[in-house]
Amino acid sequence: MIKENLRQLLQELTQIHGGSGQEQPVIRHILTLLKPYVDEISVDLKGNIVAVKQGKEKGPNLLLAAHTDEIGLIVKNILPNGFILFEKIGGVPDNLLPGRKVLIGKNQIPGVIGNKPGHLQSPEEATRVKSASECYVDVAMFSRVEVEESGICIGDSIIWTSDFMEMHNSDYIATKAVDDRICCSILVELFRNLNKEDFVGTLYGVFTVQEEVGLYGAETAVFRVPADYAIALDTIPCGDTPEVDTEVELPIRLNQGPGLPIADGVGNRFFSFIHPAVRRVIEEKAGNLSISLQKVAIVSGGYTTDGAALSHANGGLPAGTLAVPRRYSHSPVELVSLNDATAVYQIIEAIVKDNESIDLSFL
Repeated sequence: MIKENLRQLLQELTQIHGGSGQEQPVIRHILTLLKPYVDEISVDLKGNIVAVKQGKEKGPNLLLAAHTDEIGLIVKNILPNGFILFEKIGGVPDNLLPGRKVLIGKNQIPGVIGNKPGHLQSPEEATRVKSASECYVDVAMFSRVEVEESGICIGDSIIWTSDFMEMHNSDYIATKAVDDRICCSILVELFRNLNKEDFVGTLYGVFTVQEEVGLYGAETAVFRVPADYAIALDTIPCGDTPEVDTEVELPIRLNQGPGLPIADGVGNRFFSFIHPAVRRVIEEKAGNLSISLQKVAIVSGGYTTDGAALSHANGGLPAGTLAVPRRYSHSPVELVSLNDATAVYQIIEAIVKDNESIDLSFL
């Protein structure tokens, strides 16, 4: 039933809007899901959820992290004629903006990102990608006053909409915010299924905020959690589509097992290299379960996770990332395999249940 439970959780969580810095709706929902299954739970001042589950006796403290935020937009200004200008929050591709349906603010006011009619576009306009600063949202209101009276104000979150689409093979799901609501789902399901008698030590589940804009939730949360080692659960882009030279650019494929980034980074600040102890335990459990791992070094490709923040915490924490592959990163149609997600769940559950055996040495 793990796969079906993950499907249900993913559907619930992806249809909630929670852009970076405004994750409150997602945080509230996850709190409701978790409370019956944890020993302690709190939300820190930054917004991170810290859920705690004690094992049958003292042992290593394991931190598992998944981020709650999604990429999005933010209201920059409301023009006198009622059109809305915006800024990007996180890595939103410019070429995915025109023609998108969006919901704005706490009242989820519907809007569309407008585009000049093709009949009036010059040849140059028809081929050029407009930048976010050239785009606008049309909410079919005709004055700033009317827009403000609807409840929209400067700083409101703008999130594009996307239904929860099961593909012909229903093991595959396409929707928004798979990054990283799939791993939030995995972590919720883990807490649901673990009993005190199942493991030794303490499990800390941290649902972080503001990962998409700089790993800032994890950067602060880890200093409040007395972890001995940590694993970030996230997604990783696939390179198995027609426009990508898979072997040369990104040898990650959908439905071929979890991704295991050995080294990743965005510039010097977010560089991380998986700790050998974390690599050992992930590889061991995957091997025991006959699960294939897709190992990758993705240092020059602009990819990082909360693992980079975890690895530098508390004087240097053994840390790494285990990732669910997904196609069409940072789009409204991120495509994921529930089989890959289930495999991540199985590995993490096995690590927790054998927590007392962890060897955290570097050598």
